[in-house]
Amino acid sequence: MSSRGDSRYKALDHPIRRNILQHLSDNPQTYTQLLQKLGIESGHLAYHLRNLEGLIEKDKEGYYHLNQDGVEAHNFLIGEKQIEAPKKNFKMTLFLPLLFLVLVIFGALFSTSYNVDENRIADLKTESSSMSLQALDIVYEIFEDWEIPREHWTELLLQIVEIKSNLNDLYEYSGEEQYRGYAERLEHYESELSNVIVTGDPGYMSLTVEKRYLIRELHSLLLEIEESL
Repeated sequence: MSSRGDSRYKALDHPIRRNILQHLSDNPQTYTQLLQKLGIESGHLAYHLRNLEGLIEKDKEGYYHLNQDGVEAHNFLIGEKQIEAPKKNFKMTLFLPLLFLVLVIFGALFSTSYNVDENRIADLKTESSSMSLQALDIVYEIFEDWEIPREHWTELLLQIVEIKSNLNDLYEYSGEEQYRGYAERLEHYESELSNVIVTGDPGYMSLTVEKRYLIRELHSLLLEIEESL
């Protein structure tokens, strides 16, 4: 098969790229319009547009539209026209429709799983960001006085435990190492905060130099986590 034919079939192997072709078949679209209609992140759209090179073009006004190959690929997609295969390769005539069917089925399954994972990642980031801000509020309250109510230490510990759990989940869903690294660093402060509460000595409420240093370190880490989310 020619490289021209290959590029057109490659454009059909992902549901988002098929959607882009469909939108551009109706009217030329700007990058922003495609983002709004597809409901995906900018980085994802840029990736799929790169995979559609050879099928789409961008004019001086910033509008994307289908070129001739793109029109043929879209027509094939909706069943109005077969993309030409080399005349001597008769097996490809039977193979390509079957391949397209497999790709469509696989693409649908992958898209569902992908959307579920993306939604879960977004939810985890939102929850983690909210909890980080709550933990920072407690830290600021702790810094206001040298005598710290026991419930502040307890509440801060619970927030750290939940944030750490969310970060571990984010690592499992996204595979991004930074989340696992943050979770491991929080584990140290979880242990330190637990010791403050468990000891129960008469001076546990006093924010000693050691405890103040601990809280300052935790404050910096929480800010770093918040920025990454």
